[in-house]
Amino acid sequence: MSYSQEISRECKGVFLFMVDQSRSMNKEFGPDLSGKMVSRAVVVANALNGTLEELVNRCMRDEGVRDYFDVGIIGYGRTNRPEFCWRGGLAGRRLVPISEVASNAETEEVEIETEVRGQVLIERITLSRWIDPVGVDSTPMNAALRLAHATLETWVRDNPHSFPPVVINITDGMANDVNTDAELLATARKLTELKTSDGNVLLINCHIAGGTDAPVVFPSSPTELPRAPYAKLLFDMSSELSNRHRAIICEVFDRDLDRTPVIKGMAFNADAVALLKLLDIGTRQAIGLSAPIEPSVAPDLGSEPIISDSFDIEHPAMQIEFSEQE
Repeated sequence: MSYSQEISRECKGVFLFMVDQSRSMNKEFGPDLSGKMVSRAVVVANALNGTLEELVNRCMRDEGVRDYFDVGIIGYGRTNRPEFCWRGGLAGRRLVPISEVASNAETEEVEIETEVRGQVLIERITLSRWIDPVGVDSTPMNAALRLAHATLETWVRDNPHSFPPVVINITDGMANDVNTDAELLATARKLTELKTSDGNVLLINCHIAGGTDAPVVFPSSPTELPRAPYAKLLFDMSSELSNRHRAIICEVFDRDLDRTPVIKGMAFNADAVALLKLLDIGTRQAIGLSAPIEPSVAPDLGSEPIISDSFDIEHPAMQIEFSEQE
């Protein structure tokens, strides 16, 4: 397992997000600070928009945004087939250089409530948006994985020595375009068999459905998961993460690195904070790989970079309380 290739404009990386847009995403996720219920679709869209904004900021230099990454977002559930779901000037595009992501941001001013020393305050902020919250039809996840494979197969051919593609799949339900779990697992494994000279595609899965089962984030073994078939399937579909991912996760979640030899890229029954941590860790490892991409957070101190926890998991668009699971 390598995953050590430095990311630069000459040897860029790629992030491909897959987003469940089925009708069940309209279900309530939790209350915001004012007590207003927020849907799963809104939470996911806000989290992804915040993550994209952070990716843009991390690629910003004095002369502008450098093209360290290509980025794509596949939505599945708006219709009976998956499609790339950029809005605005990027509509109809597939993988997009991060500089074009930056130049096509749609901004809006919103009022948010923040709690300071027990008092709720109103603040106006500017948010960047690239996708909308959607919850319409069924869950063609298998077709979405096939679209991801076709897209990244071309990218890998054009970038054979780059850091491997990272795919992050966010869903609240089971695929309804397969007859068996084995069929979905086979499609996922075909995707993760794609590889550059630096390693295989990393597939990270996040299940955000409610229920009484306790959340499980970045498990090491299926025994950590509840006895739910979908949980075990997600575990099997997910990639074993790299040693650098593992080091970050053990630091963030206060785990013993020596006693955690394996970590899978998944979250089961995740709340919003877990979702944001998953998105952050899924993207941060590649961003912090080398001095050329982020010298301020990845200085060369020995053989391993130091990666700061620069992504605020209390992103303004995500200030929601999640003390209770649905």
